Amino acid sequence: MSVRLLFLGELCLHKSAFLPFLSTHGYDITVINTSHWSFPKKITGTDISVYNLYENTKTGLLFRQSGWFEKALFYGLVGKTSFICDKIQKVIKQKGIDVIYSSWGSHSLPELRLVQEFGVPVVYDFVAYPTSLHSFAEKTENALNRSVINGLDGRVLPTQRMLHYLKTVFNLRDGENIVFTESYSRRTHYRRRLPRLSDSDGKPHLIFLGLNEWTILSQLEEMMRRGIHLHVVETRKGLRQRLRKSEFKSFRHEFKKFDLSRVLDGTLATFMTQFDACLVTYNFGKASTLNRFFNSIPNRFSFSLTAGIPIIMPKGYLKGCEEIINKHQIGFTYTDYNDLKNKLNDTELMNYYRHNAAAKANLFTLEANFKKIDVFLRKIAKVPLK
Repeated sequence: MSVRLLFLGELCLHKSAFLPFLSTHGYDITVINTSHWSFPKKITGTDISVYNLYENTKTGLLFRQSGWFEKALFYGLVGKTSFICDKIQKVIKQKGIDVIYSSWGSHSLPELRLVQEFGVPVVYDFVAYPTSLHSFAEKTENALNRSVINGLDGRVLPTQRMLHYLKTVFNLRDGENIVFTESYSRRTHYRRRLPRLSDSDGKPHLIFLGLNEWTILSQLEEMMRRGIHLHVVETRKGLRQRLRKSEFKSFRHEFKKFDLSRVLDGTLATFMTQFDACLVTYNFGKASTLNRFFNSIPNRFSFSLTAGIPIIMPKGYLKGCEEIINKHQIGFTYTDYNDLKNKLNDTELMNYYRHNAAAKANLFTLEANFKKIDVFLRKIAKVPLK
């Protein structure tokens, strides 16, 4: 029996891959996009239509692009707006929705405040939580989200550490919880393996998928100083001109950002196979609280698993990610930049990680892990398994 699922949230990379997968595995998908600045008509590469909650509304103009804080304050102080509520409730009634599903940090929690009294069970996939990087902001975030999080019928957490955090901070008593790390279907995984760049010049080559290179420049410069090549997404013009004057410019290389369609069809994952490893890092130094990093599995890590190459990161910050690479031996952490250089230049060690990363790539596909989340969603929706 099909589950009639309403996705009420922002269409991030993972949900643009996950929702179409659900639609071919026993789910009838309806999407209400809660972004107040991006209004797609369909999910990329599919015929799944998208209702845009804030398109052509005055309410959406009240929020900045990041938005969740203003939304939380607005719906907390002003309460429900009949126009927005009516739009959601109309879709729910027309489609006969069994379960409402939403996702990502605090971004879509404000809208869930509007639907928790509609009599339809609500599941939230946290992915990252908290999202704040400073202690006072984290306390504010938790205070604004407390009633919504406590009222959820189902919570999907990427790590046991996040589940422990939520139970401690919010004293959770009601609702079901599951630890499930986001994964991508085989369609997004690499299709073939390209020749490694390091085989031609004898130097390690790393790829960094983040779009915020400027926040970690000091880290990248320390790596380039040690003869490590960094491949990063094409950056803005001003920063590019500055970096061209750097003494390490020959170790920095840019590639164009991949269109979403080319991410979802495995082109990016295939492109990544030419590198020795994928670097996952952030500007940890600017944070006064590290709970976001401790608790979460960032998208740049989970997507890296599609390439079947080693994953590396500084030790002690992304603890959930560390547990995965240590358990499966598909990468390593480093304590300092000399440690990083030595490990990358250890041929035997890198061959071991390369072999494991390629051999175990299928373990991280959505196909291999789907049953767990399917059983959970159907339990909340009260729709039996097929």
